[in-house]
Amino acid sequence: MATSPPAGPSFASHRRTKLTQFLLFTLLTTAAAARAEHQLVSIGDRRLSIDCDGGRSHSATVVLIAGLGRTAQDWAKVQPAVSRFARVCSYDRAGLGESDKVDQPQSIAETVADLQPYILVGHSIAGIYCRRFATRFPRDVAAFLFLDSSHEEQMWRLHEIDPNGPTASGGGDDLFFAQGRRLDWHTNGPLIVIAEGKPGAPMPQLTPEQNAGFGRVWRELQQDLAGRSPKG
Repeated sequence: MATSPPAGPSFASHRRTKLTQFLLFTLLTTAAAARAEHQLVSIGDRRLSIDCDGGRSHSATVVLIAGLGRTAQDWAKVQPAVSRFARVCSYDRAGLGESDKVDQPQSIAETVADLQPYILVGHSIAGIYCRRFATRFPRDVAAFLFLDSSHEEQMWRLHEIDPNGPTASGGGDDLFFAQGRRLDWHTNGPLIVIAEGKPGAPMPQLTPEQNAGFGRVWRELQQDLAGRSPKG
């Protein structure tokens, strides 16, 4: 995983970021949409694959963000339904699906710099991307919907149950927090959390008690996310 760029970006880097935001903002707010519209949008020296539905008259724009290693195809059945009441777009992150390939996986900072949406729908790891985007561009997010979102504290919380499991990498991206560090993110916007209604298949490497503990912690983390907004 690539590390985040160093602090104090150059003027040229700042201009590229603003250009990226402008290009995606223009696409998300102006493309016609009686049916799904697919475009490859140039972002500097590469292109992102974006599919949009829904008319321009809708007051809100929803952006569907897939989980780790996943593409816009995950939303093929969801997007048409959402388009009935909102403008909705899904896209392939750099290096995935129909978007141009990249030399190495994007950092969180690079991922959020490619976005300029209004309502963020994030599945799995994309929930963390949504929260980082809102921290960087607080005025550009109207609401959140988290679908079984990853939680920044999950790695160390789960490691307490399974000491032999993975731990936070401590890399420059700081994706998952180290032992004891708490998430301090909050929002005043509307927030909906949807979590699994039934336990997943037991992990064979864990004892029944550990599997039950994983389920309990996961539910606690989802409940924690729902409480991050007074409108949660």
